[in-house]
Amino acid sequence: MEKTLELVLNNEKAVVLKPKEFFEEDYDEKVFVNVINSLKNEFAKKYVVEKYGEYIKIGFPLWKRLNFNKIKLPDYKYENYLESLKEKDLEIISKYDFEGSHRKFVLLSDVFSFKGEFYEIDKKEVIIKKYSDKITNNFYKVSGDLTLIRIITNKIFSNNTDRFIVEDGATLNIYNLYFSNENSFGTNNMFIWAKNSSNIKIRDFVTGNGKVASYLGVKMLGENSNVDIKPYFLGNKNAIFDILYLLKFIGKGNVGKVKANGALSGNSKIVFRGILDIKRGAKNIEAVEEEKCILLSKESKMEAIPSLLVDENEVVASHAASSAPIDENSIFYLMTRGFSEEEAKNSIIKGIFESLILELSQFNLEELVKNALIQYSK
Repeated sequence: MEKTLELVLNNEKAVVLKPKEFFEEDYDEKVFVNVINSLKNEFAKKYVVEKYGEYIKIGFPLWKRLNFNKIKLPDYKYENYLESLKEKDLEIISKYDFEGSHRKFVLLSDVFSFKGEFYEIDKKEVIIKKYSDKITNNFYKVSGDLTLIRIITNKIFSNNTDRFIVEDGATLNIYNLYFSNENSFGTNNMFIWAKNSSNIKIRDFVTGNGKVASYLGVKMLGENSNVDIKPYFLGNKNAIFDILYLLKFIGKGNVGKVKANGALSGNSKIVFRGILDIKRGAKNIEAVEEEKCILLSKESKMEAIPSLLVDENEVVASHAASSAPIDENSIFYLMTRGFSEEEAKNSIIKGIFESLILELSQFNLEELVKNALIQYSK
């Protein structure tokens, strides 16, 4: 299983305190029996039973930064989960596993998903998924060219997990558009295993007033791959976004970049964790991490927690973070061109998301971001 941090070096092992957990309001055995009775595929049943044995031993985490200490899970509702799973697929999904933001939430998707599928993509394909307050779990084996667009509207609770195996020379484009309503809580866990000469592009857009815990890990197993990640965020009122990006460099000649940008107002907060983990032998790689945030109120806050772990000499690696109010000179300049102060501020904020809007226009989805900006400016 892929851990976020390697805690063993030579014969030494780091001692890490186990975070406090709670089990209240968790799904009980009756719900699990309902899951098993609902599943139609015998290989899916085998997978779920195996994961349930681990699930019941772990509680939900008490997260201080997210002020998360209770949970309200949705009523379990089977739609279609791993119905086409084959024995060879089961071997694959059992091999590729990860820890995520917290193991409990990854297992929650493994066991109690309403829907999910195992996909083999060997040509050019665009998949659009829309979720609202669902627990989902999907596996993608990509040897062709996949563009995946996930539109998640979280009103109360959602938990979405995706795993990707990107084969030699394959292309993966992901657009995560996450809309969180007030008083909602959602988790989003993804992990990508990249082989030789793969091209991976990820655009995340997180907005709203709720609480979101998001995790994305990429492990560059092969050589000469390119990973381009651009997260965008737009928080308002009492929103709390806790977001983690992990890039593990294993092979030679890989490029991995995480460049985040966004704005916060009201009492909103973002905790941005970026981990660049360069293993010994990962020569001639380029690793970059940047975070920028515009703070539109005195109460809004960004916590940047960058980590640069380097165990190789022949690399180029850097990280940077900044948070500040809107530049007064920029506002003044626009006002000299006829903008009001409010129009100038909105124009600057909109400029952060222009490239994302342009990319989404090819799928006729640019209005989702534009509408979020309109709601934000009210």
